[in-house]
Amino acid sequence: MKQKLGKIGVVLGVVVAVVVILLVIFLGDRPLDMESDEITQLYSYLGEVDVNRCGGLNQYTGEEVTYDTISNDHKLCMAYYQLAGDKIAKEQMDVTSTNDNDVSICEVGEGIRLVAEEKEDICHYQIIERSALSDAYQTIYGEEIPDDASFYINGTDACYLNGDAYYCGEAETFVVSLSPEATIYRLMNKAVEKMNGDIVIEDYYLRISGNKCYSSNDSSDEISACSTALAENENVAIDSAFVQKYGALYEQTFKQDTNDNYYWYSSNLK
Repeated sequence: MKQKLGKIGVVLGVVVAVVVILLVIFLGDRPLDMESDEITQLYSYLGEVDVNRCGGLNQYTGEEVTYDTISNDHKLCMAYYQLAGDKIAKEQMDVTSTNDNDVSICEVGEGIRLVAEEKEDICHYQIIERSALSDAYQTIYGEEIPDDASFYINGTDACYLNGDAYYCGEAETFVVSLSPEATIYRLMNKAVEKMNGDIVIEDYYLRISGNKCYSSNDSSDEISACSTALAENENVAIDSAFVQKYGALYEQTFKQDTNDNYYWYSSNLK
């Protein structure tokens, strides 16, 4: 009898093990195609390396970054760059005045002043419906667009809200970035769908400035081993293998909204 019970126990153990393995396979992380349109689109929500465009890669700070961490100016800027071309109307108008610095100005809309093209008497600008920008903002962040009346889209151009539309063109004042010159490398490592439905993209980040390596946008986070490798071989190839070896691994999390569309939720140094 004991021998029979022992055999039953072994069989039950094997069955449980098989069930656990199947659960892990079917209910665990599901690998996703990193080259798919969906993953490519989600990855674009993280921004560009150019610090003059929406502040650059705001998610790579070495600390947790969430919706509230990023300034409204940068988030509105990111929404602008997600707009399809047919959502942006291109316009022009003649110069209406000059400012105190003798710069030619076009007064577009109510209280909106844009700078004319250099040595020209015409201002080129864009008109974007607030509803279109709101949709793009919702797509990236899963949140309602803030009430900010203006935001910069690069170092010289800004968008100003007038009624239900934004007017975008060269501003009278401009933004100057004093960040040291750097080259930034990113390499996607994997993309998975988690058991809770989240999509997580892992990627490597490496910033090289002054022949030193850094793990974030903060220049104090040096990767010593990487800096040493550069110092020992000035002709070393900065390829995918190098970035994977020395780069900092980040985890980008995207959640689903009520319509099952994914939006960026958070970024962490893994």
